[in-house]
Amino acid sequence: MGRNYFKNKNGFTISEALIAAVILLVISAIMVVSLIQGSEIWQFINSQSDLRAVAANAMTFMTQELRMATRTSSETPSPNLTIPSKPNNKSVDFYLPADLDDNGFIFDSLGSTEWDKSNKIQYQYVPGQKQLRRLEKGDHFVIANDVELIEFEDHSIDSSLYNNELRIILTLERATSQGRTSSITLTSIVKLRNQ
Repeated sequence: MGRNYFKNKNGFTISEALIAAVILLVISAIMVVSLIQGSEIWQFINSQSDLRAVAANAMTFMTQELRMATRTSSETPSPNLTIPSKPNNKSVDFYLPADLDDNGFIFDSLGSTEWDKSNKIQYQYVPGQKQLRRLEKGDHFVIANDVELIEFEDHSIDSSLYNNELRIILTLERATSQGRTSSITLTSIVKLRNQ
């Protein structure tokens, strides 16, 4: 009875245990690789989403402010928006309307726009810091970080644009911790004031 009892007992042999361990290791390795790849994809998608939000906010800010600027004023000195010629078209200078005569309007008694020509505003690209900045009266704030490229174009750079139009091309770029680069480019055409 003692011998039969041990013969009927099922167990694993050493080779079966080794095969099971190898299979477990392979499955574990596949799971780890999948988790790492999933994490990389998540970081890339998260980076893209963040860049898209930053670019959209920067573009919205600039277009709203630049809509108040002009290219068609005949005043001297001129309050007209200016852009350096290509390839240096990475900044733009402009002025905004202001209520200079305190009548509650940005128009004078003749209906002309009052421009604050003592207050030049500049959007400036700082490549070393990958920043787009707004400068006014010596103060600056950062409109966007991770800026790879910004270009401002008017009819002197692109003849397909009207005199009162300005094209902004903004590219943001960031590397993930795994070394993948995510990038987003937005383009907007701004209609400037006709006065």
